[in-house]
Amino acid sequence: FGPGLNKMSLAMRKVFFQLDYHMSSQFAGVAMGLRNGLYRRAGLNLQWLPPCFPGDEAKVVEEAFSKNGGEILWAGCMEQNTLLPAVASGCEVNAVAAMFGTSPLCVAGLPGLPLHERIRKGDRLRVGAHGDTVELLKRLLPQAEVKEISRDDKMTLLRCGDVDIIQAYDVMETLKLQHEISGKPLEVLPLEGPAFPGVTLGYSQVIFAPSSAITDPYHRQTLHAFIQATFEGWRQAIREPRIAAEAVLELQPNGIDHWVQSLDFTEHSVKLCGNYVKRTMRCGQLGIIDGEQWRKAATWLGVEPDTALDETVWCQDARHVDGHPMAEKLRAQTLHLAEQAKAKHGRKPKLAIVSAGPAALGRGHLDGERRLQLFASPTASWFSMKGTGANHGIEVVEVDLPADATTEDILRELWNHGDADGIMLAWPLPPCVDVERVRAAVPPSKDVDGVRFRTRMETPHQFAPATCSAVMKLLDEYCVKVEGLHVVVIGSSCLLGRPLAHLLGSQGATVTMLHSRSGDLEAYCKQADILVAAAGVPRLVRGSWVKSGAVVVNIGATFEEDTMVPDIAPFQELSQAKLVVRTVGPLSAAMLLYNVAQSATTHEVVPVGATSVTKALDKSVIVERLGQMLGWSLTLDDQGVQALHCDFWIPSYKGAVDFIQAVCVEADRLNHHPNLQITHHCVDGVTVTAKTFTHAISAISEFDFKLAHLVNQLYMPMHHCTQPFDHTLEEN
Repeated sequence: FGPGLNKMSLAMRKVFFQLDYHMSSQFAGVAMGLRNGLYRRAGLNLQWLPPCFPGDEAKVVEEAFSKNGGEILWAGCMEQNTLLPAVASGCEVNAVAAMFGTSPLCVAGLPGLPLHERIRKGDRLRVGAHGDTVELLKRLLPQAEVKEISRDDKMTLLRCGDVDIIQAYDVMETLKLQHEISGKPLEVLPLEGPAFPGVTLGYSQVIFAPSSAITDPYHRQTLHAFIQATFEGWRQAIREPRIAAEAVLELQPNGIDHWVQSLDFTEHSVKLCGNYVKRTMRCGQLGIIDGEQWRKAATWLGVEPDTALDETVWCQDARHVDGHPMAEKLRAQTLHLAEQAKAKHGRKPKLAIVSAGPAALGRGHLDGERRLQLFASPTASWFSMKGTGANHGIEVVEVDLPADATTEDILRELWNHGDADGIMLAWPLPPCVDVERVRAAVPPSKDVDGVRFRTRMETPHQFAPATCSAVMKLLDEYCVKVEGLHVVVIGSSCLLGRPLAHLLGSQGATVTMLHSRSGDLEAYCKQADILVAAAGVPRLVRGSWVKSGAVVVNIGATFEEDTMVPDIAPFQELSQAKLVVRTVGPLSAAMLLYNVAQSATTHEVVPVGATSVTKALDKSVIVERLGQMLGWSLTLDDQGVQALHCDFWIPSYKGAVDFIQAVCVEADRLNHHPNLQITHHCVDGVTVTAKTFTHAISAISEFDFKLAHLVNQLYMPMHHCTQPFDHTLEEN
């Protein structure tokens, strides 16, 4: 920060921090910093201040800093959606970091209120909100009666029925209400969710300081030290949430109606807050405000995009990037496609993930739960695909088979999820599994993770593996044109290295593919214009192996002692690189879900099949209709249920299989399926027996005659005959 820091001794610099809420789990990082001496070791004497009137935090900080003549640093925190109006009204403060990557703001009501439906219909709800959020809720709920209520009274007003819903944070107040009712689930709608499409509130718990303090070298250094200690406190809180809960309870005031004063409740709340904090992580550093995300929210909030943001105090080298920002962009595109697919099919797009054993990358992975706790939000992680899918507008079904699952077990699950728009096989599969059979069972149109691409890379219009696509998208996002460049890929697996090399080569790159034990690895790396590390060997690529101006992409990472260790050297050893991409994983998951949404938009609409209210045909009608149907007759099954029956003779077994495949296609289009049976007569051909009845009503309906007519239409042209149903086998 340079010389000239002569205002005051750097020893034990005082910092006043204005909270925008009671000291609680929302400030667990601050509580841990105080308890574990992080501020003290940074030379800071931190004094946190209880909340002022909602929305006045910026004004309080600016005025207090001015009153003490700028001798002592004042900082504060607010939500982006309340900070920006304060700045627009004249407060000269700037945001420098953020504790929460998105807003936990929601509206909450007691059970029994069909909240989503009433909002959709535009009902006149009575809404209680803090003074700084009244205008926002009026904008979101134009038909509602929104009134200002005090922070301390809102829970009581909701319980008494004076308001229908209240503004709340979905990390504490909703937990308290749910704890009280302990039965039916609370009605909760996030303000950034499906009920309010397009809403972008930006960051929460935004750390800000007076603009004049940020430009002063002394205060700038103090502010940096405060932020660094705060996010080290949050890192410790995320790792040890129960200890963090103890630290919070030591400082949390009594008599506040927003929480339960217990260790278990507070630990749960700390964990939820930690999930929001992890969304600020960029290349392993917490608290980063992404300028593009800030400006997007500012635009939605109706202020100048660059208002009140300083990206220089707590930042990263612009050459060091990861997949998080691009994943957020792709999420917006996926949500749009998912809405299109839902309008087309009447349901959300669906992804089925099939894994076997704890080695597969997914929720059942041996390290999955801990890695999710430490590094990722449950709405943006491979280890929480159900939550991540919901955050992208996609239904995810995860099938976890045991490690001794057979080929038939996996095939059965693939067939059981024929209604999915995308199918993903979580690798690795058990060694006993016939990979080629399983691979072939994934329909090309649903192969959203490129399982077929890995072996047939020349086939057009296929999805590539999600991680490979993520790498290509990142290179494109940062304007890295691969044509004519020498790319070295370390990692030659058919899951990642080989398909990625193919994609790079298809765009004009000269690709050298190596593995971790390749001879003279260093010499090849030094030649690379783009170096991709995907070997899964910690710190394999040394800084001295990277030439000046090269682009380095890290894919491989190893989980060691609660730390993710990349294949590449630390950033400080890669200063000569033009660009370093450290983490691709978040974008890989987003890419997979984007593929699912894209697949769903291209699938044909499946008509509504028979239901319990489908009309059964009278027997007289059935007999009359059968008189017009070649070959079909009426039969009864063992339970006495009527069915239409027909035997089709086909000269060869292959012909019978082709016929059945054609029947399946048409049955899918009708959404009504027959029971089929093959009887092989050796040299005398094959009989395919078809039976159809409407299962939903255990009777024959119009659907059965439509299906019978379609089957006849398929059979007769395939076998060049008009009356194929009378074939009789010769006596032997």
